[in-house]
Amino acid sequence: MKYTMALYPADWYFRTMVVTKQKFLLIDDSKEDRFLVKEALAACGFDCEVEESCDGEEAELRLAKCLSDNTLPHFVILDLVLPKRSGIEVLEKLSVYGLAQRTRIIVLSSILSEAESKRLRKLGVWQVFEKPVDLDEFLALGRKVKDLSLAETGT
Repeated sequence: MKYTMALYPADWYFRTMVVTKQKFLLIDDSKEDRFLVKEALAACGFDCEVEESCDGEEAELRLAKCLSDNTLPHFVILDLVLPKRSGIEVLEKLSVYGLAQRTRIIVLSSILSEAESKRLRKLGVWQVFEKPVDLDEFLALGRKVKDLSLAETGT
């Protein structure tokens, strides 16, 4: 039996459509916060792949490798206060290689001065959010990230 678009339009569409999940790199030293961000993305129905790094040094090495082999995640969610190397140090080092021009960077921060915000914008950070402190705020963050990423990709 032949499939034609006129007889089976939905089937034809889904057989020819290639679906790729959004890929995230979540960089945070708090295991609990990483868990809550992933749960918040899942709770709002966002079907995405999330890889994790727990310190600035590991994140820098992972992102440098992704830059070299052209496998950057669609989005990086970055905490600024990290062990071994701060989030700002990671951004500064990798900005030389065009990190912010090749992926979207979302920064989470508890306290951020106006000067730090300007510095982050100069480094190409796409969005800055106050770091959530309770479950409701994590869920709201998940919805914001989902909405922004869907708007960015046009889906």
